[in-house]
Amino acid sequence: MDEQLIYRASELVDVTWRPDLSAVYLKWFSEYDEGTGVRDAVMAALTWVRGNRVEHWVVDVSTSSRSLSAADYQWVSSNEFRSFILNSPLRRFVLIPPLPESGQDDSWVADWEANTLANFGDRVSAKVCKSGEEARRFLTA
Repeated sequence: MDEQLIYRASELVDVTWRPDLSAVYLKWFSEYDEGTGVRDAVMAALTWVRGNRVEHWVVDVSTSSRSLSAADYQWVSSNEFRSFILNSPLRRFVLIPPLPESGQDDSWVADWEANTLANFGDRVSAKVCKSGEEARRFLTA
């Protein structure tokens, strides 16, 4: 089975099903949107996750040129977002962090695993992976 496009917001994100990872894969070109683009993409991904009983979620911000808006950061930190994740079959989360050439502040990456585990409990595992191959090893272990 080939990669399948689930959702696209031009210049913002492609959300795909990656059978090689058994994962929904969110490839962010920019995380910044003044409208509902981030939320729309995440909700499209979660709809796919629920409908297809997907347990793996990969967020790739390696080449993202801009970080989340304050409003979107607040939303992904909210109880509403937490509830969406907890009421899904997701069990493994991967973050592919910003590359140095993206120009993004990556100070938050150091705490991402611990914060993810704190927010979603011991039913999940989370890992920052520097490459797709490292993500594959984690997700298929």
